[in-house]
Amino acid sequence: MPVRPLSPVLLLVLLGTCAAWAAPPEGAPLLAPPVPSAPVDLERVEALLASLSLEDRVGQVMMVGFRGTRLDEDVEALVRGRRVGGVCLFKHNIASARQVARLNDGLRRLLADHIPPFVALDQEGGNVMRVSDQVVRLPGNMALGATRSAELAYAAGRAQGEDLRRLGFNMNLAPVLDVNLNPQNPVIGIRSYGDSVSLVSEMGRAFARGQQKAGLVTVAKHFPGHGSTSTDSHEALPVMRETREEVLAQMEPFRAVLQEGLDGLMTAHVAIPHLTGDEVPATLSPQVLEGLLRQGLGFDGLVLTDELEMEAIVQRYGVGRAAVLALKAGADMVLVPWRYEKKIEVYEALLAAVHSGELSAGRLEQAVRRILVAKLRRGLFQAPALLEERLASPPPPDNGEVAHLIARASVTLLRNQAGTLPLARTARIAVITAEASLGEALQARAPHVTVLSVPAYPSASRRAALRRQARKAALAADVVVVGLINARQQELVTAAAATGRPVAVVSMGLPYLAEQVEEARAVLAIYSYQPAATDAAAAALVGDIGTPGRLPVNLRELHFGHGLELTGHKQASATPPPAPRPPSVAQEAAH
Repeated sequence: MPVRPLSPVLLLVLLGTCAAWAAPPEGAPLLAPPVPSAPVDLERVEALLASLSLEDRVGQVMMVGFRGTRLDEDVEALVRGRRVGGVCLFKHNIASARQVARLNDGLRRLLADHIPPFVALDQEGGNVMRVSDQVVRLPGNMALGATRSAELAYAAGRAQGEDLRRLGFNMNLAPVLDVNLNPQNPVIGIRSYGDSVSLVSEMGRAFARGQQKAGLVTVAKHFPGHGSTSTDSHEALPVMRETREEVLAQMEPFRAVLQEGLDGLMTAHVAIPHLTGDEVPATLSPQVLEGLLRQGLGFDGLVLTDELEMEAIVQRYGVGRAAVLALKAGADMVLVPWRYEKKIEVYEALLAAVHSGELSAGRLEQAVRRILVAKLRRGLFQAPALLEERLASPPPPDNGEVAHLIARASVTLLRNQAGTLPLARTARIAVITAEASLGEALQARAPHVTVLSVPAYPSASRRAALRRQARKAALAADVVVVGLINARQQELVTAAAATGRPVAVVSMGLPYLAEQVEEARAVLAIYSYQPAATDAAAAALVGDIGTPGRLPVNLRELHFGHGLELTGHKQASATPPPAPRPPSVAQEAAH
């Protein structure tokens, strides 16, 4: 499916705003920078900066990762030895909430006599979830987009921020502000709130405000936008072929969130030739970072690069060289999470660049100053409560409820032929799913439910056997429910429907795929396979709740805002659908 261009009406509306985004003429006033969330003692910032050696300053602009779930000599040599400014944890670092809380405390102790580090992770919700226990498990951004509720987005950001702070994190690399204009985008998809500029702007602003209210350093991503691309920057350099005006329009969510006093942005490794005149990735482009972001948007917060070890960067520049170019372009921190030798390469390349004069001491000082301001603003220099006290204190019960409120408000009924839904509780229901929680949630609500568990990514040799099993399960049932995560489950829908039994599909992934299961009589989109989402799907299937969600993207035949009301359900949804309102200019023009 081709990328859907933004309409001329939307472009005309946004260009009035975007005209100020390019670097202004010399002497022209800049847009006002975001107001800090808390007053920062600038004299203390300067005193801290003056106390740092050149080597310390180079360490501060590095955010690193490491392997393993505990500290060892290698980690200590990296974090304490290089006095790094931040550490980013990934799934391979996290075994449990208690374990990672202890790890985070240990990381802070390594730099107890120095500048405290950012302790960061990617906790977006949905399919990007690094910590899974003792935290709210949010359904994800596209589910939030389907709710149309800025209030729920704010509650999601605040609940997640509170839970992560309790575990010792002080930074989250979220929310995602990319507008998913390309249905075939290989890297954004349901990580986006939708394909409407105004919807992404509204949800992103509310989520960021909530997360920062919880005291978490919030780094939105991926500036200037990764949502229209067809290439994953982990594998190659994406090139945005849209016009300058279309590219600027996609940046509107970032401009909107910056107005909330956003702490930081993460850059995207995307080339924008119609904006910059070349194919230099935005991460390394002075025109994008210093010109567009700093001067045009007036943003004086923290700028962190995406991983410099991605192929989009490595293939053309190498990691060390890229780190120097990123700092020169206007970035403040470089993310180097994987290979140990690449971290050393970056450290040495930055030192050499300052010694040679290629990277000015003033530019390095500016970057470190922004890092120190962010750390002071969010209280990183204040000692946290004792670890055991924090672990003994359970998360607020309301935090967990936020996920269920979002999930129930996001359930979107795309099709319901011949009143297939709600399902009769007395019916024999066969569930075919790669996500066990969907079957479990239905078994809790109906007495005659059988579950066929299938792999999410079956091998070619297993597919024929799975089709036979799906047919057998359908023949023994009155109705079949198929959980759809990816295209691998489509043939199971076909196999079940071929028996003549009615099939209801629960789409737990990209909604674009849901439209392709033509044999299904009913289709629910929930945009997530997190437990709260599958529980909401089960509740809707048997009529316990309604279907208030509305499509946050355009499909081939179903358009933005589509959603059917489920008639015959037994009680109102926990979160009723929003009252009808006229579409915003962006929605009206783009959709």
